[in-house]
Amino acid sequence: MNTQISRSPAGGVIPAIPSKSAAHRIMIAAALSGLEPGESFDGLSEDITATKNCLEALGLWSSDDKEKGQKDTEKIRKLFCGESGSTLRFLIPLAAVLGIDADFYCAGRLPDRPMDPLIRCLNEHGTSLEGRDPKMVRGKLSGGEYTLAGNVSSQYVTGLLMALPLAEDDSTLRVEGRLQSRPYVDMTMEVLKKAGISILETARESGTDGAEDTVFEIRGRQKYALSREDRDHVEGDWSNAAFWMVMDAVSDGRIECTGLDSASAQGDRAIADLIPQMKKAGSDHFRIDVSDIPDLVPALSVLACGRPEGSVTEITGAERLRFKESDRLRAVSTVLTGLGADIEELEAGLLIRSRGPIRGGTADSFGDHRIVMMAAAAACISEGDVTVIGAEAVRKSYPRFFDDYNKLGGEAKWLQHSDR
Repeated sequence: MNTQISRSPAGGVIPAIPSKSAAHRIMIAAALSGLEPGESFDGLSEDITATKNCLEALGLWSSDDKEKGQKDTEKIRKLFCGESGSTLRFLIPLAAVLGIDADFYCAGRLPDRPMDPLIRCLNEHGTSLEGRDPKMVRGKLSGGEYTLAGNVSSQYVTGLLMALPLAEDDSTLRVEGRLQSRPYVDMTMEVLKKAGISILETARESGTDGAEDTVFEIRGRQKYALSREDRDHVEGDWSNAAFWMVMDAVSDGRIECTGLDSASAQGDRAIADLIPQMKKAGSDHFRIDVSDIPDLVPALSVLACGRPEGSVTEITGAERLRFKESDRLRAVSTVLTGLGADIEELEAGLLIRSRGPIRGGTADSFGDHRIVMMAAAAACISEGDVTVIGAEAVRKSYPRFFDDYNKLGGEAKWLQHSDR
């Protein structure tokens, strides 16, 4: 489906939706604690629904005891992850440590997103993980010594941190070099602590350059014990709120996004500091390293386009965006250039030259929820309408995004095929 955006939001107050990153982690901890699903997870997004359904398929959650008993007798479980990388990378180690043989089915680009570091770790510790789609997990994961490079997806680290406390033996997980996207691991550690899981983290020097490895000492045979109160509390999502904050920054409207924790472990709360920093920079060259906050790049790119005419914004440290729901660097560059912006795609980032209002036009979503929201935010600095092709991709993380957009005084309408 396509969406035509004829007017940007005039202003208002919008509550932040629950954090998708937090919800994945809390949901898994709740299931392992023997808690039934809470209403706070219902309808949050397609990704959260995928994790919920997969936990049920593993026999950890079910509202129907008979159905759960039937699934417990199945030899090989079928888990449908949709396009959710978190669902896939968090639950593969969990199925393995529980000794559950499972086939993980993926959609979109997910079957081809990198998995080699996690595959190696699991295959070295008693589990066979192979196949493209489905990805087939066989055998039982053991404790022991695990090693990952710090520049790979933090989702591998989270998956192992959540699974290894359930192993029969103790484990050590060493992350070599700087741990990128560190805030996501901090979120994991917070949830594990609330669930009563004990993990000791230390830093150790490695190599001649003095870089520190991060080492997690994980005791085996632990029990999850998340409280119902912690299960039902999912903090606001800074990643999606960033788009409202950018719309507020680049337009004359006043948009306030409520329900956000300024002390959150979410790395994307950095947007609250980056907006005033970019404003203060005026037309000076502004450089941003996004290695810890890659999901902010689409929102930051619109913010960069809205800076004073002649200013330059350089985004670096974004190489892993090429392996998201789209090649997100290519998608950001293509979409905003098509709408009239001046963007140069770099190997690991973007160079954005602001030249005043953009003209508007038609933007392909590339099947990526964040590209849809970026195109909608770009309408705030556009002289003409913006039409987003494949805008239904927004349901992956924010199903009611356009409803909220219109509540703020914007005008976005779904188009029938004949309206193209």
